[in-house]
Amino acid sequence: MRKIDFNENFSGFEDGEDILVDTGIIFALANTYDAWHNTVTNLFDKHVFNNSNALFLYVNPTIINEVTHLSEKPLEKYLEKHPNEVFTQEDINNVRDSIADKLKDLIENEILLVLDGNNESVLKQIELYKDLGSADAVNLSIANLYGISFLTVDNTLVRNVLANHEKVKNVRNLYYTTRKHRTY
Repeated sequence: MRKIDFNENFSGFEDGEDILVDTGIIFALANTYDAWHNTVTNLFDKHVFNNSNALFLYVNPTIINEVTHLSEKPLEKYLEKHPNEVFTQEDINNVRDSIADKLKDLIENEILLVLDGNNESVLKQIELYKDLGSADAVNLSIANLYGISFLTVDNTLVRNVLANHEKVKNVRNLYYTTRKHRTY
């Protein structure tokens, strides 16, 4: 597994690369209030949307579940950092709904493809959940099953994956970036 910071000397994804996209990436792409929005949008603008190489980005039902369940979290974090800004419940609902709409657009336009696991990946998930957490264990077990790369902004997850790299040997590349690229 190669660990690659997509903000440091990054020239793009490999041609034909398959990448499982983590929940935080979806939040950042779909929500202007997310602290990672600018850096993830820049990544997608440069290396996904304007990319002549073949690139296959995947999500799975667990990621979709996390995005929809936690859709208000980026705005809550934003408001914690910007206490003078006021949002009505209608504003909050609009932000939540816009994230779901963006997610639907990405899937309907086949920018994000849906990939699921099997018995082997579920057994790997059970092996990993104590070290990675339940949802991250699902995601990494699926990336490991298919031998694909993984894209995240979760640095705790990156540390945990590297500490358990022997259990996810088939993960090709681990794309991440550092907190200095957050907006707030």
